[in-house]
Amino acid sequence: MAYLALYRKYRPTTFEGLVGQEHIVKTLVNQISSERLGHAYLFTGTRGTGKTSAAKIFAKAINCLNPINGSPCGKCECCKALSDPSNIDVIEIDAASNNGVNEIRELREKVQYPPVSCKYKVYIVDEVHMLTGAAFNALLKTLEEPPKHAVFILATTEVHKIPATILSRCMRFDFRLIPPEKIAQLISSIYDEQGKSYEKEAVFAIAKAGEGSIRDALSIADIALSYGNGKLTYDDVMEILGSSNTDVLIEFVKDIIEFKSGEILSAIDSLASLGKSMGVLVKDVTGVIRDLLVIKVCENANKILGLPEAKFNAYCEIANATNEQRLLRILEVFSETESALKYVTNPRITFETSAVKASKPDSDYNIDALLSRIKTLEDKISAIESNGVVVKKQPVITQTKEEIRENLSRNNYEQKIETNNKEDIRENIDKRVSIQTVDAKDLKGKLLFNLRKIGSEMLWNLIQKVDISIVGNILIITAHNVADQELLDKMPSRNKIQESLDEFLPFELQIKLSEKEKTLDAVDDATERIKKIFGDDIVIIK
Repeated sequence: MAYLALYRKYRPTTFEGLVGQEHIVKTLVNQISSERLGHAYLFTGTRGTGKTSAAKIFAKAINCLNPINGSPCGKCECCKALSDPSNIDVIEIDAASNNGVNEIRELREKVQYPPVSCKYKVYIVDEVHMLTGAAFNALLKTLEEPPKHAVFILATTEVHKIPATILSRCMRFDFRLIPPEKIAQLISSIYDEQGKSYEKEAVFAIAKAGEGSIRDALSIADIALSYGNGKLTYDDVMEILGSSNTDVLIEFVKDIIEFKSGEILSAIDSLASLGKSMGVLVKDVTGVIRDLLVIKVCENANKILGLPEAKFNAYCEIANATNEQRLLRILEVFSETESALKYVTNPRITFETSAVKASKPDSDYNIDALLSRIKTLEDKISAIESNGVVVKKQPVITQTKEEIRENLSRNNYEQKIETNNKEDIRENIDKRVSIQTVDAKDLKGKLLFNLRKIGSEMLWNLIQKVDISIVGNILIITAHNVADQELLDKMPSRNKIQESLDEFLPFELQIKLSEKEKTLDAVDDATERIKKIFGDDIVIIK
């Protein structure tokens, strides 16, 4: 006999065999025992969670003469008859290939005939969302008022594509993703039965790779079963999954944490030489950063991660060398890169740029990067103090702005009496610099940081979208649409911008509209004038 795949060989035949769907099993078993069966059921959920298996078990259970705890006994005449693939009392329809109105009309004609050897005639319609609109309309009346002997079970992975008229006529059951722990238990029992030796971490890695789908996990377990005759290890599973070398990945992430830009580019070259695409590398790096974050914030981290002890210790060493804010920012950088790689022509350059950017928080004005730098400084100060070195800290200023100005004026007056020299007073008091000495990009970063600090979220969002340039002592803010220009040009907005940059000497602020936007407005105005003269039905805009 030909080899049977694990996910087919170990397909459950009773409700007890359904993994991770206890809420659905309980409801269906109670309906069978109390004889409160519905005429239409909708099973929805992601792939490999047991929808079709539950439908087959339910179809047998409602026809079984001697059900055991709600599950089919497998020994009575009906169970034996339904086990025969040629039986016509339980009919499976693949809506992906039979999605037309003619197939549904044929179903409507045949549903009137009573079952041959069982109590109920059950129609299992898989991937029901693939039916056409006409086919759904043809099914509607039959689904609402079927014959007493007919039960419909609709299964789908995309419930949002099913018309509301169909949904309202079905009992809906949502199948959940299966936790990795339960999938790992199932795979372990299968390997024990198959006589395959394995590491617990290897089985857990397979379970995690299934991402909540038992069928996906068993497909990987099937490959791992044939990978080698010896003991299945964690590294074997990583090789099967096509993941990058974990040791190289750990060193790569460690270089990012330790600000080693040169080593980062060398590590990328080593990873790329393994033949992995940049998309796979970004996904692998993101996974490592996520694991480090779990270690940083969770007490039972390895219970969640399921890593071998040596690798877990290596992860802990890296995690202890940084803080949560830094990890969050690195994770954000690589997540953005994963999206950007879909549209770039040179993925490697994009990946390298992101990696170097993640290793240089001092040039990043993102709020998470700034918080990370502050936290790093605080940790260094704490480490110095713990070694017996006293660090003199600046006193916290609790005065209001008016009190500060009043004190400053008083000090100025006293100093004026002592020196009687106005130029010396200005030189001693006003140590601010001109905006001409600052790069426009750095000035924008300072402005964004100060706006976030004073809680001006709306203005912060506006400044994110504009261009900033410096000409002499003039700060020019160029908006790209009229609405943004009008909001920025209002006096409260101008005052807040000036207030946020009060560390610089007084400067002139200009709010402008980009030349491109002006041109588009001019074209729109001209178009409207032409339409008013000649009429909308005559003017054609190309």
